Amino acid sequence: MGRMLNKSLIAILSVGILGVGASVAKADPVTFTTTGVFTSSGTNVATFIGVNGTTTLTFNGSMDPVNTPAGAQFGDLLVTTSVAAGQTGPAIGGTFTLNFVQLAPSGSSSLVGTLGGNLGFNTGIATITFNQTSTTIAGFTYTVNPSYTIALPSTGAGGNAGTGTTTIQGTVTGSAVPEPASMTLLGTGLLGLVRGLRRKK
Repeated sequence: MGRMLNKSLIAILSVGILGVGASVAKADPVTFTTTGVFTSSGTNVATFIGVNGTTTLTFNGSMDPVNTPAGAQFGDLLVTTSVAAGQTGPAIGGTFTLNFVQLAPSGSSSLVGTLGGNLGFNTGIATITFNQTSTTIAGFTYTVNPSYTIALPSTGAGGNAGTGTTTIQGTVTGSAVPEPASMTLLGTGLLGLVRGLRRKK
């Protein structure tokens, strides 16, 4: 009878451990921030100069709390140019690093995109291309599209200035990774309980 009771307790405790593991693995809320750096400048602003004027890219990062899995905005690329309508804009080149900083559980990572093309006022097209499209921080995976078209300037004002915006959108999936030490302590405590019950019987 005692052995049957012990086996039943072990089975119940095993199910309990699996239940805790499953509850930890489900989707969690997560908050992250993004920043961006262009290699041509070392900052979030890059200016490209051509014979017909200049085109500037500015990355504005975001802070976004989401419940996974979810779509998310990772920031905006703002384009401004002084190139006159119909004239060829300067070449857009170099790389852009998109940085992710996760607040809880804390961690950081980044993805690097390659810039290419030409941009002027209503002329040319540019893209940002990511060879690696996802990165994982403490159980949460951030995924971007392989390529984004950098918005062409859409309005003119003053000296033929133009502006446009491209939003870098993606997804966040996953959940918090259970802390190994906590799971070990839980398992040790439950095993101790089982041993104590065996001695008592």
